[in-house]
Amino acid sequence: MQRLTKNELHDLKSLHHKKGREEQGRYLIEGKKIVEEALNSALAEIDCLLHTASFDTSIIPDTINSFHVSPTEMQRISTLKSPQEVVAVCKIPHSNPPNGKRILCLDGIQDPGNLGSILRIADWFGIPEVLLSKGSVDCYNPKTVQASMGSIFRTAIHYTDLEVFLQHTQLPVFGAVLEGTSIQDMDWQQEGILVIGSESTGISSSIIPLIRERITIPRFGNAESLNAAIACGILCAKWSGI
Repeated sequence: MQRLTKNELHDLKSLHHKKGREEQGRYLIEGKKIVEEALNSALAEIDCLLHTASFDTSIIPDTINSFHVSPTEMQRISTLKSPQEVVAVCKIPHSNPPNGKRILCLDGIQDPGNLGSILRIADWFGIPEVLLSKGSVDCYNPKTVQASMGSIFRTAIHYTDLEVFLQHTQLPVFGAVLEGTSIQDMDWQQEGILVIGSESTGISSSIIPLIRERITIPRFGNAESLNAAIACGILCAKWSGI
């Protein structure tokens, strides 16, 4: 039964931070359910598994390297207040330019929980690709990974210069703004790019001129704004014809 060295334990701890993830090209996933999702996904490449004595190791394929860790070691490895009995280390996939006909585009999303929820929404509505601006939160942030509930393994995620990308795309570009065509009156096209801005400032000023159809969710009450993930869910439902 393999045990971790002090250097390996240090490397795993550094995956809590973006710098460590970028240096190692790896990220953490925690808990049996999400680990099982990763094991069954073609988009997830598991580097190794770490588990405590209570974990049922029968689900671990012989091809995957695994380590037995003590509860104290798991406490150091985990990013959760209550560590799970299994953690997987996944390799960060290479990001290719998007080539689909239906893309969810996120401009400056900063909250990792919101991003995780948005990945679940994209997965739910069958939107295969999510494109993020370079200034958006790291999709491999532990909070994003947990909030995605496994959808991160079923969604192609890309980071790029949105301004350059939108300048050259041939797809119609829709953008969520406070004032635009109501989602009720929109002539939704199934192919296109839906742009959603940051939680605090919306779509950036450099992106606004590149939007070909400005759309809005009608407001009937007095709330100042909608959470980015909630707005995304409403828009994606309409885009999907619901």
